[in-house]
Amino acid sequence: MLRGRGVIAIFIAALFCTLSASNIGAQEGDSAYVRAESLVVVEHDNFSHDSDAYTQGLEFYQGRLFESTGLRGNSSLREVNLSTGEVIRSIDLDESEFGEGITFVGGDIIQLTWQSEVAYRYDVDTFEVIANYTYDGEGWGLAYDGEYLIMSNGSNVLQFRNASTFELVSTINVTLNNESLSNLNELEYWDGLLYANIYHREEIVAIDISSGVVVLHIDASGLKTPGGEVLNGIAFDATTQSLWITGKYWSKMYNITFIEPTIPPTSDSDIGNIFAETPPQEINSVYSTVILAILLISVPVLLILDINNRQKDTGIGMNLKDGGHNPTDAGVPK
Repeated sequence: MLRGRGVIAIFIAALFCTLSASNIGAQEGDSAYVRAESLVVVEHDNFSHDSDAYTQGLEFYQGRLFESTGLRGNSSLREVNLSTGEVIRSIDLDESEFGEGITFVGGDIIQLTWQSEVAYRYDVDTFEVIANYTYDGEGWGLAYDGEYLIMSNGSNVLQFRNASTFELVSTINVTLNNESLSNLNELEYWDGLLYANIYHREEIVAIDISSGVVVLHIDASGLKTPGGEVLNGIAFDATTQSLWITGKYWSKMYNITFIEPTIPPTSDSDIGNIFAETPPQEINSVYSTVILAILLISVPVLLILDINNRQKDTGIGMNLKDGGHNPTDAGVPK
């Protein structure tokens, strides 16, 4: 029979194995794995937007709205009246160029082109080109975090560039729920996170730029206007603390916030689906917790059984066959 020390030894060994299995499971996966929080868009207001604008970039500067439009022969940089959607002034790109994302560095606007491998730097008040930069590959979205320009190119890689020279400094891979996320399009840096439209999806993600991990996954469906194409354009207005989005050929711009979705009650038939959608790391954690709880409950039970067994072995407290009772002290070695 097991003795008290044996029970405790087994318990410690089992506990060690349980915790080790949990740690091994975490190490086999990605130690930086974070499941993105799911949110949905809430519309608070909307204004007219030029439905002829193939929006590629959107940005506020001191309460003024600027937009980059695309398509060869129709690309431009423009200042727009937020309330009416009317174009205040604009400058056209060369007919061979396809305008892309824009951002501000101080009082300068920087605009990417899609496949021409050139970025333009403009004076905000005159739209005069004061510099241009070359780069390899495609240009999609552009943002500024106060130190570096952050550029997307359609892949899952973000590029960090010098804000003065446009030289490439570093790159980082973007992941959503531990899987690579590509098609990062128009970008906006706001409140410590990088927000990105996902091309061909009515979705926005918020990225931790220190790790590349998506921490917010936002459903922006239901806002596309008749005749509109994909969601593209996200900009934060610091003067009003408001966030705005639009899309290619959309007739409206929307002032939005994000909230947690309303989740309907879960029926028994959905339990299997929940486990199917739960990452292995989370399932392993649940199993480890259950096993640990069982072990904690089992130890006192095993100890009680062990005490009873020892009492039977020594005859202590046992009734004799003739109905008498074995004395507790007589005959016990001193």
